[in-house]
Amino acid sequence: MVVGSLLRLLFRLRVDGRPPASGGYVLAANHSSFLDPLILGASLRRRVIYMMTETVWRSASSGWFYRWNRSIPLSARGGNREALRAARKVLKQERVVCIFPEGGISRDGKLMLGSPGAVSLVLNEGLPIVPVGIVGSSDVMPASGGFRFRRITIRYGKPILPEEIAALGSDRKTRLREATRLVMQRIAELVGQEAREDVLDAARQAAQTHSA
Repeated sequence: MVVGSLLRLLFRLRVDGRPPASGGYVLAANHSSFLDPLILGASLRRRVIYMMTETVWRSASSGWFYRWNRSIPLSARGGNREALRAARKVLKQERVVCIFPEGGISRDGKLMLGSPGAVSLVLNEGLPIVPVGIVGSSDVMPASGGFRFRRITIRYGKPILPEEIAALGSDRKTRLREATRLVMQRIAELVGQEAREDVLDAARQAAQTHSA
């Protein structure tokens, strides 16, 4: 409540839409500033458990804060079975897990390609993914450094239900790929950008047409 009040005072924080008030689900948000987890957590009345890179989780200066908040570390080398198991345990307790599917902070504020982490968490678990668009945090504290007072808006999208994911393909690999694309497209709509996946597809199609 204190952090939320400060954010509203300093950055005129605005929250559009609301995620489910109960039950377990995964938040999937864009990531363009170190402020994003703080902003996102302050916009909800429920506690959020974050999945984050292990290097940041072990940071000498701020790692204590992430561990105190029960964040779940992810290894950059892959093989995160234990992390996924821990996150699913949280979800089965009908709590909220947040993951930034881009896998890192965007340097220019533009959306990067998504990874299937959020989808793999809910696949076969019967739980929704709630897309979230964070607008303005990269203007306040960009990855390149600096700090400015700008308005921040958080937009919660319509939950992507298990039935939608199941209808995206007959095999797991296809569902993971297409559902990840869908998640990034929904986030793109919320932040007023085009999903990087769609940008690359359009470029490939243009190149094929030109070569033909």
